[in-house]
Amino acid sequence: MEKKIIIVGAGVAGLVAARHCEEAGFHPTIIDAEERVGGRVKTDQLEGFLLDRGFQVLLTEYQEVQRYLDIPALNLQRFQPGAVIFSAGRSFQFKDPLRDPRQLWSALVSPIGSLVDKFRVWRLAQKLKNTSPEKIFAQNSASTLIFLQKFGFSSRIIEQFFRPFFAGIFLENELSTPASMFRFVFKMFGQGYAAIPAKGMEEVCKQLKAALTKTTFRFNTRVSQILEDHLLTSSGERLDFDTIIVATASEALIPGLQGQKQAYHGTYNLYFSANFSPLQAPLIALVADADNPINSFCVPSDVSADYAPAGQTLVSVTLKANTMASPATVAAALVTLVKRPDLELTHLASYHIPQALPIVEALRYDIPSTQYALTDRIILAGDQLLNPSLDAAMRSGRSAANLLIW
Repeated sequence: MEKKIIIVGAGVAGLVAARHCEEAGFHPTIIDAEERVGGRVKTDQLEGFLLDRGFQVLLTEYQEVQRYLDIPALNLQRFQPGAVIFSAGRSFQFKDPLRDPRQLWSALVSPIGSLVDKFRVWRLAQKLKNTSPEKIFAQNSASTLIFLQKFGFSSRIIEQFFRPFFAGIFLENELSTPASMFRFVFKMFGQGYAAIPAKGMEEVCKQLKAALTKTTFRFNTRVSQILEDHLLTSSGERLDFDTIIVATASEALIPGLQGQKQAYHGTYNLYFSANFSPLQAPLIALVADADNPINSFCVPSDVSADYAPAGQTLVSVTLKANTMASPATVAAALVTLVKRPDLELTHLASYHIPQALPIVEALRYDIPSTQYALTDRIILAGDQLLNPSLDAAMRSGRSAANLLIW
């Protein structure tokens, strides 16, 4: 008789786990509290605009992305390498001559960092190019800030580029994230591209779901407790299983884990429609001024026209970590920042996401499959077990399913 397999969580890890269960001949059931797949990777539609829940990008160099996704079908739209830096009333482009040699002179004369800093950026990129992700995570690591300082970067380039750029990725301002995560992400940006699917980040999960043909989905079903051979839903329903893969926050569901609360970094992201693009390019803008509530912003409709109705512009603004501000305050700050009083911003939506990124103390690229098993019947999955990335979520889903299959 076929094993009864339940997967809790219809995010990336759960969907990848289901794929491997299907490949082994099983018919798993995925349960999720929300109304559709996606987990933390969702895109809402509002008045013809596409609003990702929190600013997110797909890094094309991720090994697991290349393994599981049909990249051409996603119709990825790339951000230009580099960034626009806003600092002390001025703005500059920080360009990447490694991708486009025509930008070499612009990069050299940019006021972001010294010539020595720019040489060190190149040297770090070359060093990481020849270092495997496994080795990056195996190295002992201090904080990102200490690593940057020890590598010899000046305080100017740290404050004007590294802090706002990686604060937007790590969702913390102090750059206290272990440097192994910084080196991994820096390597991914250096060797691939930051992109978004033309029709929103949720297309990633929609594609993973579309590949499943033997999986049953139960949406709008909240799990309240997971015991050794069955789970209980919030409505009191009992569902028996032979094996369960928990691809969501598990500490509140499994009695033995209660009290071991997973910590997260949160984010606050606002969307505005605008009468024109304040960037006029598919770039990420970073704000280095500590007294400005904005950490970064971009114009998704400059990257993919599908993010906004024809003739309209969508602006995405991410605030500094642990910062909240009203839409009016944010809009005024952005108008002042870009020095365009004729920029008209209409607030569309705000997303406060308290559990945007898991805080992982012991970062790892992967762990032995047996370490995903909580008991003989209960298996864990999710990026919180490895490192906070889409790549890790996919890898954990495969490893969890393989443990079940073996």
